[in-house]
Amino acid sequence: MANLSELPSDLISTVAERVKVIEDFIAFGAVCISWRTAATRDNFDVSSQQIPLLMLADKDDDYREFYSLSKHKVSRIFLPEIRGRRCFPSEGGWMFTDSCTGEFNLFHPFSRTQIQLPPQNALKEALQKDAEITHYTIDKAVLSANPSLTSDYVLVISDLTYGRGDLAFWRPGDVNWTKIVMRRKARFNSLFHHKGKFYAFNYHGELWVFDVPGCSIPEPIVEPRRLTRLIDPILHQPDTQYYFVEISGALLFLIRFLNNTYTSDYETIKFKVFEIDVIKDQLNEINTLGDSTIFLGRNGATAMVTGLKPNHIYFTDDVFESYFALEAGGGKDMGVYNFENGKVESFYSGVSLSPVCPPTWVNPSFGS
Repeated sequence: MANLSELPSDLISTVAERVKVIEDFIAFGAVCISWRTAATRDNFDVSSQQIPLLMLADKDDDYREFYSLSKHKVSRIFLPEIRGRRCFPSEGGWMFTDSCTGEFNLFHPFSRTQIQLPPQNALKEALQKDAEITHYTIDKAVLSANPSLTSDYVLVISDLTYGRGDLAFWRPGDVNWTKIVMRRKARFNSLFHHKGKFYAFNYHGELWVFDVPGCSIPEPIVEPRRLTRLIDPILHQPDTQYYFVEISGALLFLIRFLNNTYTSDYETIKFKVFEIDVIKDQLNEINTLGDSTIFLGRNGATAMVTGLKPNHIYFTDDVFESYFALEAGGGKDMGVYNFENGKVESFYSGVSLSPVCPPTWVNPSFGS
């Protein structure tokens, strides 16, 4: 059998161009040096839609495992940079990482590119918090754009120290975090970016919207405004989580219902999906996702047409108030919800638990 590394370079490039799934492309580049040389962005159709991978729970070692829904197999990748870190996946496969030592970074797991952010002490100063606080509870972290494609992006994070929601942002070139002053102090259940603006939804049913100017504005003034306040009784039911997702240009509101978040036996039992009428401040329920599939977890939700299971919602365990109290941590409440018949099924047969970073969705892509 011929040595694979001795194949003609043009033949290797031709083979590389025929690989359509990014995890296969990464494996292709790991064969040998000559194959790695051909495994470049130029030889891959970056416009092709990629199904999210399930990044399995942290095991306190230098490797992370990724489960493929389409191939039903697990790939193991050397990623010492995120050992023991909480990870919040966002735009373009990038993730915000938070360590127990107070370091914050943006990290791309498939290129291992890392962007250092102002540390926890800088956030403490920006939010004007008590100096005695030793660690912050970062709840959400959202990018406005893919750092692999542009340097004109914004990172907004939500902090839950003291149980209330404080927002701060960072842009490339900023030496510190900047606090976003809200007129109401309330915990935010959802934080997301949609069509050039950031949105934050709190437990009072208020949806706030704001812009963060680009890096050309050295000291931007960010003025959040309330877009709507929903008063539907469904928002006051216990054991619920809220999400927003874009489908066919429309912004939809999802409610996740759990049986009991105050015990170790909590589990997701159903979802409801709504369109928001911002004129009447009301919710209009919809009964189908069409051909779309939703992937939902701790840091938000994404919808796409995948060819897997249309009209289904794949979800991970994000009830962190409950799994923090469990010795093994979170990861138990995962499944796929059939929007047509209301049934919940399993999509991963293994056990993957962690109090630090339970399983979460990551969009496979090329880094910088």
